[in-house]
Amino acid sequence: MGENIREEKDNPAVNNVGEAVSEKKLIEAVQNGDKRAFGQLIRIHQKRLFRYIYGLLKSFDAAEDIVQEAFVKAYDNIKSFRTEYAFYPWLSTIARNLAYNQINREEKKESLDVLQEKGYDPQSTELGPLENLLNHENNKRFYKAVMSLPVTYRSVFVLRHFEQMDYAQIASYLKIPPGTVDSRLYRARKLLMEHLKDLMSD
Repeated sequence: MGENIREEKDNPAVNNVGEAVSEKKLIEAVQNGDKRAFGQLIRIHQKRLFRYIYGLLKSFDAAEDIVQEAFVKAYDNIKSFRTEYAFYPWLSTIARNLAYNQINREEKKESLDVLQEKGYDPQSTELGPLENLLNHENNKRFYKAVMSLPVTYRSVFVLRHFEQMDYAQIASYLKIPPGTVDSRLYRARKLLMEHLKDLMSD
């Protein structure tokens, strides 16, 4: 279980019925004590999981540690996992909770009410000029701006634009109402546009 995230190779996510069946067999093998099968699960999911956690945290090393810890916890609790469900949502919930615990230790959250006083407007969710920057995620300015968002807004933005979840999925994942997803996502976009307004003036 000590695979180095930095040296990971690209691996396809489970995305069709055949692969889902194979993953179920891997999980059942792990539940029967096969550690090598768990190594295969790591290789399948670690890139996607790292990308998600890195989107929540501000440190490559911290994200790497969280991902490693999430896999350890998943392994320790794998016998309680029900194989009729998809593995990645369960795994990513473990990692998300670990990440949030770390964030809570490292930063004080700015209250939603205070941020709303700074200009929350629940009307349009249009991205406008920000859409061009979303197509260039390698832009260091853009990514630094995403990392500067309060975690309340950063989490919904990452799930929507990096994980490609819809509003209902985000609401279910974060256990918040869909309307809250909409308002937080709007605020995240607004803050990003304020940070990057010079890049969108052309």
